[in-house]
This record gives sequence, structure tokens and C-alpha cells, in this order.
Amino acid sequence: MAPDSAKAGSVTIEDLVARAAALGPKLAERRDQARELRRLPDETVADLVDHGLINACQPARFGGPELPFGSHTDVAMELARHCSSTGWVAGILGSHDWWLAKCSPEVQDEIWGADPKAWVAGAFAFKKAEATAVSGGYQLSGEWVFASGVTANGWFAIMVYVPQEDGPPAPTMMILPSTDFRINPVWDPPGLAGTGSHNVMVDDVFVPTHRTIPFTELNKRKAIGQTLNTGWTYNLPMPRVVQYSVAGPVIGMARAALDAFCNTVKSRQSIVDGKRLDSFATLHVRIAESAAEIDAARDIYDADMRIMREIAQSDRDMIEHEQYRIRRNCAYLSLMCRRATQRLAEALGGGGLTSDNLVHRANQDVLAATGHQALSWDGNAVPYGKLMLGLDPDKLPGQK
Repeated sequence: MAPDSAKAGSVTIEDLVARAAALGPKLAERRDQARELRRLPDETVADLVDHGLINACQPARFGGPELPFGSHTDVAMELARHCSSTGWVAGILGSHDWWLAKCSPEVQDEIWGADPKAWVAGAFAFKKAEATAVSGGYQLSGEWVFASGVTANGWFAIMVYVPQEDGPPAPTMMILPSTDFRINPVWDPPGLAGTGSHNVMVDDVFVPTHRTIPFTELNKRKAIGQTLNTGWTYNLPMPRVVQYSVAGPVIGMARAALDAFCNTVKSRQSIVDGKRLDSFATLHVRIAESAAEIDAARDIYDADMRIMREIAQSDRDMIEHEQYRIRRNCAYLSLMCRRATQRLAEALGGGGLTSDNLVHRANQDVLAATGHQALSWDGNAVPYGKLMLGLDPDKLPGQK
């Protein structure tokens, strides 16, 4: 985001990014621990909470700084330069503090009224999910996957399709306390291993109506929670912008790969002829091209953040082209970051083939991150291309 010192109260975006940078060396020291644990270490979770690094967009009425959407991704981007998994989790949970402000005042009071620093994880993809309407709410069962940052001592948000009498099932958000779910620790990937993106199991629990909200409501400029949270930062449709919560950290991961590659080149000699690696013109070209792609990705990010801020401040609806452009851009900047890190990893040669090589690690993390549906180039490029041709961007082939 462009450094224009957007602020609410006394905390600025720059303040939070500076806190993240100062915390960086500790996060780097815990990278191996996070990989081994397959989740963030408890100390890292405590640091994120204590330094306010996941509540940049939390409403001021609960003690948050109520900064613009995207402040949380600025923070996550900086964190990802030091620990990819920490940046990924911070980006996702930071978005939850934003969209929770659009949910019912009752659930906000239940969560933040009891603990303004509450940890709220979530997952929208599932193996199975079933919600049955009962008096006062729903009975919920299922298994949700890729629950990044989920812990046994926080809240958890899921998506489920709720049957409707007069139409197709409605995608609906439901929020559960830790007593109502259990973690199935299946997460063990080569990249982003420390995100703790395990499966979550729910076995026939009751979810009261005030802890549910249809995605059609979250996709409004003015949702139910904004009857109390009237700040302009919430004047955006949640499903149309939330992709940046995972796209932002990818830029930080790619920057970490570039920094690590440059440090390697400056400190090594060729194992073949003993020449200094920083004398190789081929490596100069790879560095320049990867740096250009990462810089371009950041420029796209900054431009979209300015557009979203203008939309929110002017309190207008986001037009169709803007919605699909954001989807396209999140995927494309991630594609550029993937190309940049892969180019650098390929250039390391045999001398870089160690399990602790930071360039290879960053490359694995970026590959894992860009596997997210929100960052899929094919999945997000096709709708934009169809829109440019005057076609229905979401209509599938053969669909009437």
C-alpha cells in the first residue's frame, strides 16, 4: 500500500509494519520449529497477538486501530519476508478481523466483548458439511480442510451450504467456539508447513442464528454489522476483495527469496572454477528479471489498494469490472512471484541443494501458496477474459 500514513487513532499502517519488521529476527529463528510443529509456535502466536499484528482492521469500538482494508496485508507481507508461514497466517486472520466487523453485533460482542484479542481462524473448503435448521439456529456437522492458523484455544469460521425452501442452497458463514470443534492434524506439506492448515471436525453441534451470516450479506457494501461499525474501511464486499489476504504475503515470500539469493551470490564461489558468483553476468540477469517481477507485483498490489480505498471512502458499489480485475490481479501478481522465485532457485545449481537453503524454501512456500484457489491463474484469468469479450464471466461451458 502506498505510504500515505492512513490511520485511525494513534496507530498507523507504518507503525504496524515497523513492529512486524522488528519482530522479524525472532520469526526467522523459529522457522525450523514451525516446520517441525506443522503450526506456528506458541511464542509466535503470542507475539502476533501482543503486537497487534492481526487486528489492523478491527473496529475502534473494540479497541482496534480500524485501519483500511489492506493494512493487514501490508503487515503480512513484511512478516512473510522473515517466515512465510507466519505471514500467511497473519494475512488470513487479519482479514477475519475485518469481515467479522460486518457480521451481527451480537457475535462481535460475544467474541470481542469477552476478548478483544481473540484468535479467529477459518476454512471455507470442506470434505463434507451439513447444516440442518432447528429452532434458534442450526445443527452443524462436517470436516473442513486447509484451516490455516487454527488453534485449540480460539474461534473458528466455516462455510456451509444451507438448504433453502425457495431456491438453491445458500453459502453461509458460521462461527464456532473452540469447545465445538476438534483439530485433525493432517497438514504435512513441503511448503508453508508451519501454517497449521489442518482439518477441522465438527460433530453435530448447535450454532445459534446470531453466529451465522449468508455470504450474500457479506458481499454487500453495507452489511448488518455496519449498523454499529460505520467506519469507511468496511464499505467493501468481502468475497470480492478478501483474495488479497493470501496474495499479499506471497510478495513477501518472493522478496525473501531474492534477498537470500543475493546474499548467497555475494558470499560464494563457483565449485567448478573458483570464480566469485557475483561476477557471473547470467546471475545478474536473473536477479534483475526476478526483481522486476517482484516490483511489478508490488505495484499491482499498491494500485489495487488505492482503488479499493477510493471505493470504500466514496461509499460506492464496486462495479463488475473492478471485481474481476481484483481477482485477475491477485492471481497474476502471484504468478509473477512464482516465476521470480523459481528462476532464482533454478540458478543455485548443485551448491544450493541443501535442505536449509532459504531460496529453495521460499520457492516451496510460494508454490504452496499459489496453489490456493484464490491465486490460481487459470481459474481467475478465464472469467476476466470472458468479461472482456462481453460473456458471462461465471457461466460454465454448456450452462444455460
